[in-house]
Amino acid sequence: MGLASKLAAAQGAAGGAVGVPGAPGAGAPPAPNTATRPPYPTGGPPPQQGYPPQGQQGYPPQGQQGFPPQGQQGRPGYPQGGPQHGYPQQGYPPQGHGQQGYGQPPQQGYPQPGYPQQGYQQPPQGQHGHPGYGMAAGAAAGAAAGYGASQYQQHQQQQYPPQQQYGAPPGAPGAPGGAPGGGSVSQYMDSLQRAVQENGIQGFYPPQRLQQIAGTVGPLVDQCVQAWKIPHEIAVDLIRLALYDIVIFVDDSGSMSFEENGERIEDLKLILNRAAFAASLFDQNGIEVRFMNNQHGGNGIRSEQQVQQLISQTRFHGLTPLGTSLQSKVLDQLVLGPARGGALQKPVLVITITDGHPAGESSNTIFKVIRDAKNQLGRTRYGPGAVAFQFAQVGNDLKAREFLSKLDSDRDVGGMVDCTSNFEVEQDEMARQGVDLSPSMWIVKMLVGAIDRSYDSHDEQRRR
Repeated sequence: MGLASKLAAAQGAAGGAVGVPGAPGAGAPPAPNTATRPPYPTGGPPPQQGYPPQGQQGYPPQGQQGFPPQGQQGRPGYPQGGPQHGYPQQGYPPQGHGQQGYGQPPQQGYPQPGYPQQGYQQPPQGQHGHPGYGMAAGAAAGAAAGYGASQYQQHQQQQYPPQQQYGAPPGAPGAPGGAPGGGSVSQYMDSLQRAVQENGIQGFYPPQRLQQIAGTVGPLVDQCVQAWKIPHEIAVDLIRLALYDIVIFVDDSGSMSFEENGERIEDLKLILNRAAFAASLFDQNGIEVRFMNNQHGGNGIRSEQQVQQLISQTRFHGLTPLGTSLQSKVLDQLVLGPARGGALQKPVLVITITDGHPAGESSNTIFKVIRDAKNQLGRTRYGPGAVAFQFAQVGNDLKAREFLSKLDSDRDVGGMVDCTSNFEVEQDEMARQGVDLSPSMWIVKMLVGAIDRSYDSHDEQRRR
């Protein structure tokens, strides 16, 4: 049973409507959050960042892409013009090396040129601390899943210092200064500041711009909570998507259609639907879709109907030219070209969905493509943080899993990417830790793992 089938079964068992929400307003939101205990529990803030993490991306307002002209306002996350300051080229140690351990006090991130460092400092402990990867949702979500609150807290205390050591829990709904739905503007601001500093994208987002975004995302977070049935503290992580333009790079090789009775294509549709829904909440441009083999693509995809139409026009055939097509169809057109011309409006998050390892090219090609892209961006005013890479597997191909694991742990490239195994593998790994990973939580990890190092670092720790 594939990811899409399992999600449909879970929704049916919970009494929710089967299907995936598309663009905002596509239908009434499901019942309020009844999520199970959130996976990837942590006892502290994400490991602090001493270098511009896992590339972030931006790409320009090209006419065929449907992006608004420079300076257009009124949308969360859309910066007023491009970066105005240089960015020093940095090295990229792999994830897990030289980073602060989980549950330890964070280090101070290094300053970025262009804006005062104090605008991106972490708040003092106890002031709207961002909960680590599902920690703050603990007792309530555990109880909803049939876990007693005390049982969940006891499990946490055995592994991590007490939660209050790292920061006070978010304010309750309606609390003074709070945003609708249980979050607060200061909590959202803290999360956005951390994302900007962690990913080295200060040139795109001065502090005043972040304040504008923080003031608008509260209701959008609530929509994610209700539509996906995830804890509010996890949904807050999705606001990082407001900082990026999202490109989904799709493996359309023949194996996607003839393996596993076509379930891989159904999983692909689910991922595209969820990505389009989340992206369109925080940026009306939606997502861009490019294929490895087909020449057509999708621009400004925002709804389930658009996803279905795009996939219906796609012929799944051929091999898996992962690095070659990523270079020619995504990076050259949507990232590097605009960056060289000074037209990059936002960093770009590239999410690659694949069911296999590279075929029709050297397995080393993708490593070189990623390194070269980061190095080229490091020589521009945007810096290497202007692109972030996520690689997610659908299907159960063992060679694909091994290849993505090699990519994620590579000494040179591993620190520039995040790789997510297929749902069944991730679910089994989390089950061994006593955590129930839902399909919705897998998708959250897939969406933000490349731009939130708390997800990627914890994933790396589990693989050691």
